[in-house]
Amino acid sequence: MKKELAALALACALIPGVSMAADKLPSSEKLMNDYDKYVVVYTSDDERIYADADTIERDPVSAGELPVIRATLYAEIYKDPLTWPDYGNYRMVDYILRYDTAVGADQLGQKIKYRILNKLEGAYTPDGKAVSYPGNPNEPADEAEDIYIALYRVSKTSY
Repeated sequence: MKKELAALALACALIPGVSMAADKLPSSEKLMNDYDKYVVVYTSDDERIYADADTIERDPVSAGELPVIRATLYAEIYKDPLTWPDYGNYRMVDYILRYDTAVGADQLGQKIKYRILNKLEGAYTPDGKAVSYPGNPNEPADEAEDIYIALYRVSKTSY
């Protein structure tokens, strides 16, 4: 077992670019312009949220049930307040937050109740440099319904 772990560690050390490239954060420009990879799932006055299309998965469910959908989400947080130079120089984004997200829906009689679980994986500048986020990353998300509907429409069953 120790030899297998040592071999795995050595393999990872020999090809660091592979693991680093997979974890590279897209810039704000890439999020906005790569339509095949990043899907807009929510917008508001404060933020715009994209889902990485390669990470969207539906949990298998029985007939008549709604699935839990998982994805990596990127939230562009806009500057507040926005100024004319922010608009004029296309520098409206203050932070990009990356989340590991699961969103679900339950049918309760005639109503559907939506819930979302976001795990903040990192905060970044618009050009992809890691920073500490001064806001509250544990703030409850109120966009569960909008995100669920958008992800449901673009997701495929995973079974």
